[in-house]
Amino acid sequence: MLNVAIFLPLITAVLVLVIRREKFSKTISILSSAIVLLIILALFLGFDWNRAGFQYENRYMWIPTLGISYHTGIDGMAISLLLMTAIMFFASFVWSWKIEDRPNLYYALFLMLETACLGVFSALDFFLFYIFWEGMLIPMYFIIGLWGHERKVYAANKFFVYTFFGSMFLLLGIASIVAYAYITSGQLSFDYMFHKNMKYPFWLELLAFLLFGIGFAVKIPMWPVHTWLPDAHVEAPTAGSVILAAVLLKMGTYGFVRYSLPLFSEASKYYIPLIFFLSLVAIIYTAMMAIAQTHIKRLIAYSSISHMGIVTLGTFALDVNALSGAIYMMIAHGLSSAALFMSAGFLYDRIHSYHMDDLGGLARYLPKLSVLFMISGLAGIGFPGLAGFVAEFLVLLGTFKNYPIWAIIAGTGMILSAAYFLYMYKRVIYEEETISEQRLEKWRHLKDVEIHHMIPFIIILASAFLLGLYPLPFVKIVEQTSRYVLGG
Repeated sequence: MLNVAIFLPLITAVLVLVIRREKFSKTISILSSAIVLLIILALFLGFDWNRAGFQYENRYMWIPTLGISYHTGIDGMAISLLLMTAIMFFASFVWSWKIEDRPNLYYALFLMLETACLGVFSALDFFLFYIFWEGMLIPMYFIIGLWGHERKVYAANKFFVYTFFGSMFLLLGIASIVAYAYITSGQLSFDYMFHKNMKYPFWLELLAFLLFGIGFAVKIPMWPVHTWLPDAHVEAPTAGSVILAAVLLKMGTYGFVRYSLPLFSEASKYYIPLIFFLSLVAIIYTAMMAIAQTHIKRLIAYSSISHMGIVTLGTFALDVNALSGAIYMMIAHGLSSAALFMSAGFLYDRIHSYHMDDLGGLARYLPKLSVLFMISGLAGIGFPGLAGFVAEFLVLLGTFKNYPIWAIIAGTGMILSAAYFLYMYKRVIYEEETISEQRLEKWRHLKDVEIHHMIPFIIILASAFLLGLYPLPFVKIVEQTSRYVLGG
């Protein structure tokens, strides 16, 4: 079942490219993503939450002479991220129903991207993980470069250079531990479980942590390797921004939890001050950068970097609550950022501008969007009753136990996030004095949220409410992974 979910989108992409009929491409892409969502939901409901470790494992030898296998499996963190990924791709396909520019290629690239994303969260072999990791790069490059806005080629190239640069460090990190294991044990293996049981010398842990960490830090992105993200978000089409923020940014934090903490536990403790410093700079500095923006997509992009700082802080607090909160935050941020980028994309579709100076007073003309935009923003700033509140509370609580000063400083990020969202919302939705008579006449004919927009909003925001109002079972799910990773 897990393999079907991973590769069904890729098979569908081939069909879309071969048959090349516009309506067929859209229909079969939505159908395929719906089937993937149902399969992953079935895996989620059938998961044994009382058992730590991996379930639904598949292992076949792929290249025996090099110790490479096709090994997949999922734990509580992976199944949660798989479910969020499936929701996001289904929502993005429905959102893109009216796309007219090369729809066959557009849907095919997103389907390839879905297979790569699902593969990253399922792979338990370093070689397989790296194939899926790199497999995300090409589809997203073309999605930004072909369907983006004015500076799309610049943004696509910048995205490619940064992430490819980070991937090279990740490859060196994998090579270093595989080579060491081969020299000391005589066994050539890329298997995750084999390396998890290895004991590396401290110097190798320090080196490998840095090599893996640079690859993950670029993908998150952490300060100061974050500059590719605002450009990529600003230029990407709406569905591209949704997948980028909700899914691709989680690859880096997932990598830290899956690989850095369990494989290099001593190095993880050694680098805590550095990770905390970079996390706090990300939380505070990029939140202030968000306040300074007048471009709503760029503001949301900086807010994403700030929120990912909370995730890295919770990850390296080395506390079960903080780590559970960090994993929860990956899901919560994925939901809220997707809804915010959909709100921004909707405004661009109607008004053809992301600049606050061109907006204002839209509550009168787009009442449904105004409500959805407000709920999306509240989810983003961690309002009680929504998923982000539970996640931030767990991270700060867990961090405060051992590092109270760092937790208090990080807490100011929540205040800043409320400031930049309310400022943006006021400018875009309420500020009627900026509307000229010419604009007023034009906006009287604006069409509010349609069904292909409403469905993605409802799915995503309902999930945010579910995780915020009834968090206990979901916290227990990620807590199993936290205890397993921290050796509890």
